[in-house]
Order: sequence, then structure tokens, then C-alpha cells
Amino acid sequence: MEFTRMMEGNEAAAWGAKLSRAEVIPAYPITPQTELISHIATLIARGEMKAQYIKVEGEHTAMAAACGASAAGARVFTASASQGIAFMEEALWMPPGRRLPIVMCMVNRALAPIGGLRPDHNDALLQRDTGWIQLYCENSQEVLDTIIMAYRIGEDRQVYLPVAPCYDGYFVSATAIPTTVPDQGEVDEFLPPYKHEMYSLMPGDYRRPPFPLNIAKARYEVQKAMERAKKVIEKVDREYAKRFGRGYDGLLEEYACDGVEAVLVTMGSMTGTARDVIDEMQAEGKPIGLVKLRGFRPFPTEELRELAKKYHVLGIVDRNTSYGSAGGGVVAMEAARALYPLDDRPLLLNFHVGLGGSDVTMRQIRYMADKVLETLETGKVEKEVEWVELLDLGEVM
Repeated sequence: MEFTRMMEGNEAAAWGAKLSRAEVIPAYPITPQTELISHIATLIARGEMKAQYIKVEGEHTAMAAACGASAAGARVFTASASQGIAFMEEALWMPPGRRLPIVMCMVNRALAPIGGLRPDHNDALLQRDTGWIQLYCENSQEVLDTIIMAYRIGEDRQVYLPVAPCYDGYFVSATAIPTTVPDQGEVDEFLPPYKHEMYSLMPGDYRRPPFPLNIAKARYEVQKAMERAKKVIEKVDREYAKRFGRGYDGLLEEYACDGVEAVLVTMGSMTGTARDVIDEMQAEGKPIGLVKLRGFRPFPTEELRELAKKYHVLGIVDRNTSYGSAGGGVVAMEAARALYPLDDRPLLLNFHVGLGGSDVTMRQIRYMADKVLETLETGKVEKEVEWVELLDLGEVM
């Protein structure tokens, strides 16, 4: 039976795994993911979730066990964060190449040094080249819904790739909002039992994995699967919205964009704060909108190019750093590459905020939005990259 109650992101993720009927959970606890795994262990111990929980000695082993279980035909769920994801990295390359649709929550937390317990996105973005689909969630409800959708996406025969629902530690993992848990029977109809159509390692149903021996060909096949995943993500999101009444516009969502010519582009939990600021500024007559980037891998290149036809200035907000890059954060560089072939490109600004889990404030968002509008008015980019959280905005404003 469907019900709604206050729920933190980690508990919502546990319910997402339960409703998806995940069968094997190999995991190692690390803050701020620990409560997620604890919730799952409790559900299993109470007999409310039928799954095998594997206690492992580290994150690397957790992913190795996940690969084995998925290859044997089980629906697998795991989670990690920060240094745990970095420790797991060697094994993280295996599921995409072996076409294993594992779902792993990446509960974002700043990497050392100087690390911390709160989030930025470098731990997940560090894995952007491994072949994992990455979907960034704004709140507990989106976490629960995205995990269910992640299995439909990853297990689609056009895709067969692992999926990482990503959400900010503490700001989402430990923050409770009203969250609707759908009926198990409805989820079962939406998400059928898992069976890998490409191969099977089980006796009696053994089918040899059709992996190419040529490295270039193998990687090209993963790349093509990533490209096909874009349409699958859009389709699954539409079907989920139709059945459960909640959708997230696939890879990116436009908010309050009617009649505007400039937008901020955000990712993750800061989007909720940005919505409030955009509402306030529009009430003041300022023509600024918001675009929420939900899917980072595969990157929504085509969708971004469509936005470029409507908006003259994009302000990309990066909760990450890329030392020594061509300029700016990871999201801004991806956006710049996506937009480069266009004859009529929008102006691009990049802002660093929220690093190490520092609060992304309404004042900071308003400052960035004003800079975007100023660029729209002048037609010139004053600063390509700005470290907003290092500014004394009490003096600037």
C-alpha cells in the first residue's frame, strides 16, 4: 500500500532498493552512506526485505562481490561515498565493460585533502569516464524514485550498464522531507524481474558472454550503449510519471523559464534553494530562469543544444573542482564542448560554490543570477570562472 511520511534520503534509498526487489547487497559502511546500509540491514533482519546482505572488508571487495552476483543473474544494490568510491575505482571499471546493470548510490562527500563529511561532487565525477550512468537527485523523493527507475534503465537490453543515483551527503542523505513510498505491486508491474538477455553464467542456462576481444570495439560498444541510454532514460521517466504521478523530465528540467533569455544551471540539492531565489527574482521582474541538470552521464548534449536556441546566457554552477583544467569545473567544461559546434553559441559563465559541503546560500545564488543577467545586458563575459564562495558578498551586495 502506498504511504507518505517524513523520510531522510538514506532511508528513502533503502526503500528504493527494497521496492526494486534487490537480491544481493554487498556493502561497506562509510559516512554519509552508513545509515543507508543500516536501514537495508534492518529491513532484511526484520524479514521485510528478501535479500542477501554480504559483509565485506572494504569498498573494493564490495564492488567485486557486486560484479560476481550480477554476472550470476542477481539484481544487485550497493552504495559508497568519498574515499570509499576512490578505493573502489579499480573495480568500478568492470561492470560497464561486462555490461552488468548494478545500481550503486553515490552519496556525495568531499574527498581528502582537505576533506570533510559534507558534500561536493568530485567523488562521483571522478568516475565520469568509467561507463557508469550518473543521475543526480535533489531530495529524498527523487532518490527513491530514481533507484526504481535506475533498474529499469540499466536492465534495458539496449543499455545493460550500471547506474549511479547520486545525492548530496547530509543535505539529502540526512534531511527529511515528505516522501511517498509507492505500492509494491505497482512497482512490480513497472519493474519486471531481472534476466540478462546477453548472457548467463548459471548452470542449465549458460550462455557465453559475447564480449569483443578488441579493446577499441569493446569501449565503442559501451559508448553506443551510453548514447542509447538517453532515450531509455527519457522513456522510463515518462512511464514512471504516468504510473506514479512524479517525473523529472529525463536528463534535465527547465524551471520557470517562460519568456527568459538567461538561466542558471544547477545540479543536486542546491536546486531547491535556487528555485526559491528564481521565484523571488521573477517576482521582482527579473528575467532569469533555472535549468536542473539531472543526468550527467550520459551527458545531455542534444538537450543542451536545444536550450542554446532559447537562452543567450548560461550560468553553470559547479560543486566541484578540476585542477589545471582548460577553465572551470567539470560541468562547465562538458557544457562548453557540447555547445562548441554551434554557430550561434550562448555566452557561458562558470561559478564554483558549495565546495567541501559549504552551504550554497540564497545570497550566493542571487549573486550568480545577477551576474548572468548583467552578461545578458552587456553581451560580454566579464569573468569566465568565479569562485563565488570566496567572495565577501556582504560587501559586494
